[in-house]
Amino acid sequence: MSVSFHLCQPGRGASCGACCGLYNFRDHSRATLTERLAAQTHALRAVPHEPEAWHAAARALLESRRENPLFPAVRVCPLLGFLDAEHTRVGCLGHPKVTGGVDLRDCGVYRADICETFTCPSFTWLTDAQARLVQAACADWYLYGLVVTDVEFVRGCLRLLEWVLAMPVDPEALAARPGTLEAMRQLFALKETAPGRGTHAAVFGRFTPDTEGEPVSRTLDYAALGARAAPEDEVVLCLGYVPTHLEELTRARELVRVHVRAVAHALEA
Repeated sequence: MSVSFHLCQPGRGASCGACCGLYNFRDHSRATLTERLAAQTHALRAVPHEPEAWHAAARALLESRRENPLFPAVRVCPLLGFLDAEHTRVGCLGHPKVTGGVDLRDCGVYRADICETFTCPSFTWLTDAQARLVQAACADWYLYGLVVTDVEFVRGCLRLLEWVLAMPVDPEALAARPGTLEAMRQLFALKETAPGRGTHAAVFGRFTPDTEGEPVSRTLDYAALGARAAPEDEVVLCLGYVPTHLEELTRARELVRVHVRAVAHALEA
């Protein structure tokens, strides 16, 4: 592992439930996921800490779900919820640290031993400095989870910044200055704020489901678009854009360029 801290619950406003299937819906907007997490939290709050009762409650939550997962092969656990009254931290409601000692994770869609030992690829593929930058820049549950689990997006943003500055960039330097950190937050926040992508897209970032429901990485058909590859295209795909015309691709590229330049200007100031 290249990351020295726990990415799921790193603190300082950041927490992640992506491995529990949090974003695995066509509509994975902040408002929709907040509503779903709040409902699951409320439904489980009064359930006695007994496996039989939690199995029944989890099953009821699954049966009441109105939307199917975007990637059927990826399970969505009903035990995911808000760990605090202010709804600022997400996590497993059946975890023994949450229940006060009883381990109820077997009542969800994964066995407790899988939950205990699983580490997402970000633990290995991100450097410690990159992960700490994401934690500092995305200090809220929704944005942090979207960004820290998309290694190609994080790396792509940093590569573009180095391309603009024509020199290597230390992620720790970006996190150390308030102005630069805010510009990085706005760049990473494109995961949520980038316009023109629709709220019920059939893709998640650069992935789309194959015939078996497995995530498959997307590419751009440059011949059909009448375009050539550009440095911004990896980030454009990670943002979930599916351009069908050159004009759409051009707008998406420019959006990314503007935000990368803003980080560069903040760093040079």
